[in-house]
Amino acid sequence: MTGAVFKRFIAAGILLFGGLVQAQAQETFFKPVTLDDPILSELRVGASFEGVELNESVLFLPGVVPLDRLHKLSVEAVFGGVDLNVLNLYGDLRPVVGGTFSLSGEDSWLWGGVNWHVQALDPLWFEFTAGATVHNGYLENAPAGRRAYGCRALIYLSGAFGIDLTENLTASVNLEHGSHASTCGATNPGFNTVGFKLGYKF
Repeated sequence: MTGAVFKRFIAAGILLFGGLVQAQAQETFFKPVTLDDPILSELRVGASFEGVELNESVLFLPGVVPLDRLHKLSVEAVFGGVDLNVLNLYGDLRPVVGGTFSLSGEDSWLWGGVNWHVQALDPLWFEFTAGATVHNGYLENAPAGRRAYGCRALIYLSGAFGIDLTENLTASVNLEHGSHASTCGATNPGFNTVGFKLGYKF
């Protein structure tokens, strides 16, 4: 095989391989992405414990849960999402908004973000949400027993483990966290809640 023929052979192989890769990419990564659910996919309502402290040495799981402080009402609306299977990934990305309201006159907050929902082992699932929240608590000089958050707007993170009870009903255990990640000073107590929610899927 001469050098010129060899070069043509290599070039043809590269072009063929490139064409196959491009075709596969168009098939898996560049499919039209459409909304996977109705506009309002699920509505959830629940209650949560406030004043929770996280155990930073154990994956930031709840370390102390004050069982006498079940003072929060939680509401969450999950909207139609993008099926990540069209990207060869796993789960669904869904816009979500919600609020956590104190029933004892303490801190409440509204939040919004993007929810990653994974149906791990039917009917079990887990979720992770990242976004932003706005609260009505103290920014500084908080009285005893209250928290001074430093910023009015905070980073919002939450996680949940849930189960589909029926085709339309769900139940979940939720952990939520909000803080400013030291962007508003060294003091950063944040907030943490642990609770449960019941949901209805439309």
